[in-house]
Amino acid sequence: MSQKSRKKRKQKAKKVNYKDKTWYEVFAPKSFNKEKIGDIIGLESNIVGRTLDSLLFDFSRDYDDISCKIQFKIDKLNTEAQTCEAIFQGHNYTSDYIRSLVGRGATKIQLIDNYTTKDEFVYRLTTVCVTIRRARSSQQNIIRKIIRDILKEFASTYKHEKFIKGMIYGEFENQIERIAKTIYPLSSCTVIKSKLVAIPEGGEDKEVPDDDFKIVEIDVERSRKSEIQRSERINVKKYTQDREEEDEEEEEEEEEDDKEEELEE
Repeated sequence: MSQKSRKKRKQKAKKVNYKDKTWYEVFAPKSFNKEKIGDIIGLESNIVGRTLDSLLFDFSRDYDDISCKIQFKIDKLNTEAQTCEAIFQGHNYTSDYIRSLVGRGATKIQLIDNYTTKDEFVYRLTTVCVTIRRARSSQQNIIRKIIRDILKEFASTYKHEKFIKGMIYGEFENQIERIAKTIYPLSSCTVIKSKLVAIPEGGEDKEVPDDDFKIVEIDVERSRKSEIQRSERINVKKYTQDREEEDEEEEEEEEEDDKEEELEE
């Protein structure tokens, strides 16, 4: 590289002094009650478009939500008040939490699909259902269809603010599990990841309505192979309790065997 081109590069790359930067307070969208996310420093020209991460625990104060990470993107800047407004960009659970959902002998049923809300916001959701035992392929296909139909129904009914709330705080998961467990008993149902794919022109963040989520009922086409015994559908909790008790008994027996071996030695 010639000396002239080096000089030109040095002239173009102007140093930015720390004193030229400003601290701004960042606030979450109305789906999260416009709570403060944190502070960010930068120039007025490069603040909009930057992303910040936060934990769901910071909003719910529930330690069960500490594995859920939420991403926000700065959308608006108020230079006079030195504040920023952010929009919801997506969320995801940590990999160790996702691994902990799937136990020995269980089946992980995953679905990734796009959903368009009533106000034309497009979200890509990754939903995972975990069965308590190994499920047949026909049962897995029906459960995927249940997930898709329920989420499409919610997306077409609600605007993006309400859709985010149902997705993050577990309302969609409860309704999916309520219907899917009639096909096969589930140990968990979780929307493990979401991403904002598209925003419509003129899309705005409005107040979240206080009304409750409706109960979704869908037609499920059952086959003989996908059916399970009624006793298995009803006694899922009993099955899990029995399984925990069996594990505890095995651990106690192993401890007793170890003690006997030590005494013999």
